[in-house]
Amino acid sequence: MVGLKKVLAGVVAAVIAAAAMPSFAATTVNVLSDTGTLTTTTYAPPSSTSSNSVPSPYGSGSVSITPVTNGVKVTFNPSSGFFASSNNLSGGKTSIFAGLIAFDITFDNAVNLTTNIFEDGIYSVSGANSRVGVNSPDLASGVVVSQLDNLLSPEQKGTSFNNAATTTVNPVPLVPGGSFASGSGTWNLFSKLTGFSKAYRSYHVVIDNDLIAEALVNPNQAPGFAAIAKKDFSIVFTFDGSSGGGPGNTPEPASLGVLALGGLSLLARRRNKKKNYKNDEKSK
Repeated sequence: MVGLKKVLAGVVAAVIAAAAMPSFAATTVNVLSDTGTLTTTTYAPPSSTSSNSVPSPYGSGSVSITPVTNGVKVTFNPSSGFFASSNNLSGGKTSIFAGLIAFDITFDNAVNLTTNIFEDGIYSVSGANSRVGVNSPDLASGVVVSQLDNLLSPEQKGTSFNNAATTTVNPVPLVPGGSFASGSGTWNLFSKLTGFSKAYRSYHVVIDNDLIAEALVNPNQAPGFAAIAKKDFSIVFTFDGSSGGGPGNTPEPASLGVLALGGLSLLARRRNKKKNYKNDEKSK
């Protein structure tokens, strides 16, 4: 009977805790801008620069909102136009794709917001003077979040994607320039923005995602090529300061338990192996 009372008490406590948590059932996202510009500069005399607009590079027309632990996940679907490429023919070339997304997000209750940005894609680099990057110092990539509840008392937070204190990129970029090493593969970026002094219901989010692909002429005139594309882009908004599954997360208790069991299992196998070895030695 005592055991049953403890179980029932635990169930009641869990229900009370769940009821006390902010609800995200009616979270709304209002996209205000989804634009892209591809700027290309060629260096054969005379050098020239041209820009082309790319409509809806974030694919915000199919944005989705899903609940996660202590927050919500907003997922966009980048278009095939979220892409930059170049080669070193005709004196070399630099291509920069600038994608801007701006939207307002409103929650059921006031929350002290943490913004976690997840993005990934593919890249290819060849040639001594070729590079690609997503957080290069010569790019304007970054995020700015402002509260909308009280415009007479503004509070705004922001960070650049080349700020090592808030952003991690894989593969680790070469220095200088924040560019990736030669080769092909996948890349990913995670950036975390927090620090609001109060809880608010509505926030304005502006994110500038830039990609650079550059291939310049080198002394040997060897063929050079660079290309990079964004494939996935999502934002996890949390209200408890967590990173929504990003780098540096502390494992959940259940995960720690699994790790502990795995360690015990490995230790047991080592002991059995050692015991069997001793038995074999005795039987010789």
